[in-house]
Amino acid sequence: MNLLAIDTATESCSAALWVNGKLYHRSTTQPRLHAELILPFIDELLEESNINKKDLEGLVVGQGPGAFTGVRIGAGVVQGLALALDIPVVAVSNLKTLAFTAYQRLETDEQRTVLVATDARMNEVYSAKYLIEGKIIKQLTEESVGQASDVDVSNVEAYIGSGFTVYQELVDFAKIHPCHSETNVYSQAKEMLLMVKGEFTDLATGVENIEPVYLREP
Repeated sequence: MNLLAIDTATESCSAALWVNGKLYHRSTTQPRLHAELILPFIDELLEESNINKKDLEGLVVGQGPGAFTGVRIGAGVVQGLALALDIPVVAVSNLKTLAFTAYQRLETDEQRTVLVATDARMNEVYSAKYLIEGKIIKQLTEESVGQASDVDVSNVEAYIGSGFTVYQELVDFAKIHPCHSETNVYSQAKEMLLMVKGEFTDLATGVENIEPVYLREP
């Protein structure tokens, strides 16, 4: 399938395209320019892959948790494309995407417990814990937003996310735990696409069923 993925929910703005078994992608970290950048990214990818919008068969979008404005931008762009092209959508958790990123970088299919914690601003983090074994990712705890001191760091074998570079409690945890870590990293559309492309048909739904995830009230 020809699949397009976009993610504007975090500081990183990214788009990825899967065409004939080949992955194309664009990414930049310019938090206040997502609305201006995402549509040109899509046009560039379509031109590079030599297909048109009408050739797209499905969409993938980062649904959050993340910045209110960024989550809404992604949802709006996908809504417009899905309605215009009459194609299905898969919404993906930004935290689960980072767990998948950790799986890729661990380079092992052995079972690992991964803690994802990203900066939510306002002295809080978005966090969740996952069990990964190969490409199977099982969510162990609910996605939540709260103080870094309240994050459960027990029985963690790997960790990932910007929260480990921002908040002292998590910075201290990272210093004294030698387990595999990725701290200066954001969710990316290409990982979202790679994570769901094999199951896209089973996961896909109409765009009217897609709901952004904020966790925190606006």
